[in-house]
Amino acid sequence: MQEIKKKYVNRRFIIPALLLLGLILLLFIRLFSADGLLLFRGEGVVFETNGFRYGIARNGKNLQFIDKMTGTDYLNADSASYCAYVVKDGKQYPVSAVSLSGDTLTLEFAEAGVRSVVLVNQTNDRARLKVVRVSGNAESLTFINVPLKLEGMPDEPFAACVLSMNISTHVRQLPALQTHLWATAYNRFGIDGAEITLLGLPTKDMLPAIREVMKDARDIPFSDAGGAWAQLSKEGYGSYLMNFGTLTEETVDEWIGMCKNLGFTQIDNHGRSDFFRFGDFELDRKKWPDGWDTFKRINKKLHDAGISSIFQTYAFFIDKNSRYVTPVPREDLGYFSTFTLEKPIGETDSEIEVKEPTDGISLITGFFERNSVTLRIGSELIEFTGVTKTPPYKFTGCKRGALGTKASSHKANTQAYHLREMFNRFVPGVETPLFSEIAKRTAEIVDQAGFDGIYFDAIDGSDILAGPENFWYYGGKFVFETARQLKRPVGMEMSSMIHHWWHYRSRWQAWDRPVRGYKRFVDIHCASIKSDEYEHGLWRGHTPLINKLAPAGNGGLMLPLQLGWWAHQTWNPPQVEATFSDDIEYLACKMIGNNAGLAMLGGFDKKTLDEFPAFKRLNAIIKQYEELRHRHYFNDSIRKLLREPGREFTLFRTPDNEWNFKPVSYQRHKVAGLDHPTANWTVVNEFESQPVKLRIEALMSVKAYDDTANIVLSDFSGEMNFKPEETAAGVTGALKILGEETPGGGVSGTFTATSSGESLREASWVKMEQKFDPHMNLAGNQALGVWVKGDGNGQLVNLRIESPHHISHGARGDHFITIDFTGWKYFELVEIESSEFSNYIWPAPYSSSSFYVYDSYRHQVAFDQVDKLQFWYNNLPAGKTVSTLIGPVKALPLVANTITNPTVAIGEEKICFPVSLESGMYLEFKSLADCKLYGPKGEFIRNVPVQGNIPVLYPGNNEVSFACEPPEGINPRVQVTVIGEGKPLAR
Repeated sequence: MQEIKKKYVNRRFIIPALLLLGLILLLFIRLFSADGLLLFRGEGVVFETNGFRYGIARNGKNLQFIDKMTGTDYLNADSASYCAYVVKDGKQYPVSAVSLSGDTLTLEFAEAGVRSVVLVNQTNDRARLKVVRVSGNAESLTFINVPLKLEGMPDEPFAACVLSMNISTHVRQLPALQTHLWATAYNRFGIDGAEITLLGLPTKDMLPAIREVMKDARDIPFSDAGGAWAQLSKEGYGSYLMNFGTLTEETVDEWIGMCKNLGFTQIDNHGRSDFFRFGDFELDRKKWPDGWDTFKRINKKLHDAGISSIFQTYAFFIDKNSRYVTPVPREDLGYFSTFTLEKPIGETDSEIEVKEPTDGISLITGFFERNSVTLRIGSELIEFTGVTKTPPYKFTGCKRGALGTKASSHKANTQAYHLREMFNRFVPGVETPLFSEIAKRTAEIVDQAGFDGIYFDAIDGSDILAGPENFWYYGGKFVFETARQLKRPVGMEMSSMIHHWWHYRSRWQAWDRPVRGYKRFVDIHCASIKSDEYEHGLWRGHTPLINKLAPAGNGGLMLPLQLGWWAHQTWNPPQVEATFSDDIEYLACKMIGNNAGLAMLGGFDKKTLDEFPAFKRLNAIIKQYEELRHRHYFNDSIRKLLREPGREFTLFRTPDNEWNFKPVSYQRHKVAGLDHPTANWTVVNEFESQPVKLRIEALMSVKAYDDTANIVLSDFSGEMNFKPEETAAGVTGALKILGEETPGGGVSGTFTATSSGESLREASWVKMEQKFDPHMNLAGNQALGVWVKGDGNGQLVNLRIESPHHISHGARGDHFITIDFTGWKYFELVEIESSEFSNYIWPAPYSSSSFYVYDSYRHQVAFDQVDKLQFWYNNLPAGKTVSTLIGPVKALPLVANTITNPTVAIGEEKICFPVSLESGMYLEFKSLADCKLYGPKGEFIRNVPVQGNIPVLYPGNNEVSFACEPPEGINPRVQVTVIGEGKPLAR
């Protein structure tokens, strides 16, 4: 019995003891694991607020960044990261030891011989870090570096943000929702004093928290008109018309009427030579006799009508006719480099000999070029047309006393300054009185004339001031100096973005107008403004990323959104597409879905509306949508549907006088000839059975391949002129002379390529290039004709023509051919590709990660100066060699044509329109009682009767064909749009 009792007693005490020992062991493991070390200040460092806990090991390695509400660790631990690093002598060194004593954080960089002391101030909702001392001559100090697993989107429950607290602290990512907490200070601008505020909290609390931080920010000029306050102001949600100099006291009532005709509430006043000059902001006194006091009266009248007014400048850029340039140029104009006169020059000398080498001088100038052909010597400006690159170094062909300055004699050893220029304008030197004077004058005019906002256009050229590495600093400094001088904060927009500017941004971001591929451009724009792409017009993604980001309610910047600038287009082939009502409805749906405003460049004044009747119809659509947007007429579930990329809707009024949407489909198809395979195609109807609706556009046709006016761009009868340029990872390619004759005559070349599969199929590209010197003049030959022999492997062939960048700004003249066929086929390539471009990933010509959207959707090839023909592959199947034979490529003249009795058949039903359509005309058929013919400017010509039965679109696949009475000797080219509608949305 005693033995039994003893065992029982032992079990009674042993089991709890074991449990206690287990708990102690778990606690021990937790305490002395890498994460657990954070609990001991002597073994590591922890920053902690009510919202987050950030832990660093004593060797500087990031250990955790935890959302305290959920316990989720958001540190991106895919690879080791360190909380800080320095750059010394061009080499990066990670931190080697960290310690925290009281509120003093010490960072040691043993290998670099650098030590930094950072003052830490932790409060309930934030942590502030300020660099107080650095020893060891570092070029830069990155004193916070935390990669996160967050996507930086407003639908995430937790958010983190580093805020720069002064101009010298560089934070790469924009507020408010960040994915990488990073801040750097540079020796050039001063490392001591660099300061940041660190936030980590529920996403819904981020903007209120930033407001509290910025109210106390001593070194950031305060504004409650943008940034964390932007969503609270109606200004950021408005739409505006753009005034380029016709808004005067005499026309102000007309402008008020034009605003009301579009439902807009703002006017943006964009300077130019016949309005106000950039730099000194001098107004044309003939139109505004009292200068900016005249505009004060104009703005007062606009305000009384409920319309706000925006002052749009070219930031710090200086017109060449401003008083800072002529007749006596300012000595503090910015310059690239200095030269020393080797010999004295007289007033009429056309050559200037200098001591320094001139090998870095270029004669290429243009709107986007960072270059000038202007020297300043004393108070004279001199423009040169030539330069010698070997001794004696000379500027030649000099125009003396340029830009209204006075030609003068100059002594030997006098300094000559090569002026900085971009956008055809000069800039002030950094850290000069002129730089500050322009910022101050900007603020004075805003205050004096009562403007409600500033648009800093051209500030995307901030790299011209002191190089791209200092873009963030000097662009930010200019905005700071302007904001500091304002008597009252106003909302701002910029043509670019950096961290500091976010605090002043009232909305985000107005891209320039497209001239083709409108719906796809809008989708790309909607995706980009919700991504972490900061630059105006740049984009990193293609279809999957567009489909992911475009439907989001907003992006990580949490600013009101803007979908301008916009301008309607009419018939202007082959690079400009006409804007139709469905393009505008698509745009307007995205405006409602994103609660985004629009900016109209033009197309709203009476003269233009009379000349282009289409614009009046399109503007009426915008007005109706704008009224409903501002009324918040539609609920969030409908707005979410409207945001979906590729989904189209049309607005209609119900019998009970309510507004609603129904889904709609506009399926466009080009017919390249009656005997061409494209004359028969399949349309998929996702809706119920319904009578078809149609649009038929008569396009330009092309002269024959063997026409004597054709220009041969390439053939393969002699020396190979194409050079391999570059390929995607895992792709190899070659272009060789084969010798096989094409059905159209001439020798073909063989374009082969193989993809290992390392790159995505839609990113498996290879490029071949032929350059033309001298440039080709294709102004009268804007189409391409080519015979192609396919192998049926589905690869994409792209024939691209380009002009020099300084002329066409990088326009891509793409023409796609999908090799889904075998044997020979002839192609007439006319219209420039646009919408299909973003289905693929292409190399970025100017950036390692982004391409310029405008090159495909806005810029236009200068056909009179074509300097390149390129052959591209993309969409290569993995593990297979593809081979395409390409015949001589000829540039062909376009020719207008007239088609008669266009006929569309769906299945057995056929409908004919007894009408003649000349190139540029289009016909819209909605019903037997609604069939109209329009001209190239959208002018109504007449109603058109209909012959035959209206074909029915059945659910699923529908076989469609086109026929007409063609013109003699050429292929009739038309675009047919098949339109279908679905049931109204549930409200």
